[in-house]
Amino acid sequence: MQALANRLHRMVLGLSIVLFAVMFTAQLVIVLMRYVMGVGFLELQDLVTYCFSALVVLTIPLALRLDRHVRVDILRTRFSRRRNARIDRAGHILFALPVFGLLLWNALPLVSSSWAILEGSRETGGLGGLFVVKSTVVVMSLLVIVLAVIDLVNGRGDER
Repeated sequence: MQALANRLHRMVLGLSIVLFAVMFTAQLVIVLMRYVMGVGFLELQDLVTYCFSALVVLTIPLALRLDRHVRVDILRTRFSRRRNARIDRAGHILFALPVFGLLLWNALPLVSSSWAILEGSRETGGLGGLFVVKSTVVVMSLLVIVLAVIDLVNGRGDER
């Protein structure tokens, strides 16, 4: 199970790095074209927006896997590793699984209708493929659920 979690993490991390590189390069090209040549390119602006949106959504499972997600627990440093692991497991059961399960449940109809019409940019002449970006919400929800279940089954919190 840990091998699956590691493989998923590497895949999402690699995709996130590519998205960042594309976003950075496209934004640089937009700035150069606009301020040096006086030309705008709507498709590139949509590409930057799509990459940024997908990147923000896909960093959620990355943060969970690396245990870098935000906690509101000021007492964590005072607790033992075992107690923190129990708190993490309770957090997976009480928060991660229900919230991301509900998110997945609600996102599926919206994403499937987006795929049905092959939704694109709202701007006339903009980039197509918005349906792919919207699909990242489903992917993110599934990844968080899978990673939470793997953590629960393997007790990853005990080894931290």
